[in-house]
Amino acid sequence: MNEKQLRRNQKGVSYSKWGYLFILPFFVAYFIFNFAPQVLTIYNSFFENYREGLKQVGPNFVGFDNYVKLFTPDKTGTINILKYTGNTLALWLLGAVPQILIALLLAIFFTSYRLNIKGQQFFKTVIYMPNLIMASAFSMLFFTLFSNVGPVNQLIQHWGWSDVPIDFFAYKGTVRGLISTMNFLMWFADGGHYGH
Repeated sequence: MNEKQLRRNQKGVSYSKWGYLFILPFFVAYFIFNFAPQVLTIYNSFFENYREGLKQVGPNFVGFDNYVKLFTPDKTGTINILKYTGNTLALWLLGAVPQILIALLLAIFFTSYRLNIKGQQFFKTVIYMPNLIMASAFSMLFFTLFSNVGPVNQLIQHWGWSDVPIDFFAYKGTVRGLISTMNFLMWFADGGHYGH
């Protein structure tokens, strides 16, 4: 092959531009669904904007006041940012740790050659189903189940464990438990993928 043919072959078709074209949808989706909402969240954090009963308060520009309130002790002496961090850690321990443990156990269970479980794909699909349900629909399901007139309270009263309905949403412990259980049921299937 002479030098002229070698140069012609080297020029050839450049496929690098196709790589940019294929990764473009990711960047478009990231910008619309991640980056833009994050920028809007930071922007809105400088405003007072909430609903008090039927009255809408704001949006009123307050500058860094929202950030100052996070780090300033309230009337009870509680610093909000520490309270929120504690809640997040508690929910993580109650939700994420069991998720990982159960996901790993299920992964071992479904990939065991010794057990040789029949219909593995069916069970994997059924267990993964809550992951496909929207979080809002799942939260409405839990709200309905554990409301004062919901089936859980009806069973508790029917069995004689309590004469009055238990307000599950009035206590910090029960709310944390319900949120952790909801997160666990929705996402534990995502943790192990059961040997996929």
